[in-house]
Amino acid sequence: MPPHVFGIDGRKLCYGLFPTNGDGVRFGEYHSVELGTDFFSEGPLGGSVREPAVLREVLAQLKAKTSTTVTDASLVLPDDWFRITFSEAGDLPRNPSEREDVLRWKLKLQVPFRVEDLRLDAREVPPLATQEEPRRLLMGFGSSQLLSQIEEAFEHGGIRLGHISNQSLSLLTALQSGLSALDLAAVALVTDAAYSLLIVSRGEPVVYRFKAHQPALPSDALHRFVLRDLRLTRTFLAEKMGRDQVQRIVLISPQEAEETWQHWLSDAFATEPRLLVEEWPFLTGPSPSVAAHEIAPLLGAACTEVA
Repeated sequence: MPPHVFGIDGRKLCYGLFPTNGDGVRFGEYHSVELGTDFFSEGPLGGSVREPAVLREVLAQLKAKTSTTVTDASLVLPDDWFRITFSEAGDLPRNPSEREDVLRWKLKLQVPFRVEDLRLDAREVPPLATQEEPRRLLMGFGSSQLLSQIEEAFEHGGIRLGHISNQSLSLLTALQSGLSALDLAAVALVTDAAYSLLIVSRGEPVVYRFKAHQPALPSDALHRFVLRDLRLTRTFLAEKMGRDQVQRIVLISPQEAEETWQHWLSDAFATEPRLLVEEWPFLTGPSPSVAAHEIAPLLGAACTEVA
């Protein structure tokens, strides 16, 4: 993958450089540009860019801060903009258009979005012992309109986006060395208005939960909401995998939320979560001048291997 990674959400556009050396990927630099409060229109999966010309201008401002010319890059989106889900399947058609028709039909049965408006991709992951069909797919999807607007802005700036993913999948790559040997592990990503939980077995995704909530929701109400959902997740693991003991949980969140979420995750799974700075080998060296929870997904995207 190229060493250049961009990230965009409702607040800012950011860039990370991760060159490689004999020890693997390292941190090079980080820059960001704040976005206006009305930058995106309201809508599912991130809505749309109100003024595409303004996005091109913001990207030009960010490019001017970088130390090197960027022509190829990866992009990391928030989990609520690029969702993931699982589906069982038999053998898929080899013809690309027929294969996509099957995937869209399967996705239509699972999500409350118009699948005609979505861009989607899928890859095969290990099946669960209790599933009915022989194959299991991890499907990712996002708004075709929003993704096209973003890609067009980057193309206008001379940058080709070769790989687009969300924060949870990118974080899994960043943390892979510490999770791949475990029967069950989890990556918990917390923001001020949502949380994601990605359960993996031997490094492969098996369960994913994304839940949005009101940022102003009182703490006790949020606690009940979260604990109920986490316990349902643990019940699913017991029923579908025959085990529910998550051996390691890595928590990625703003610093002010870490203690609260450590308690909540421990209550639900009876496993004490580890913070990103404790689990991430990348942080054993000099710390970059940006919060770990912001830079980690970008690093994971830079480490991703695409077949």
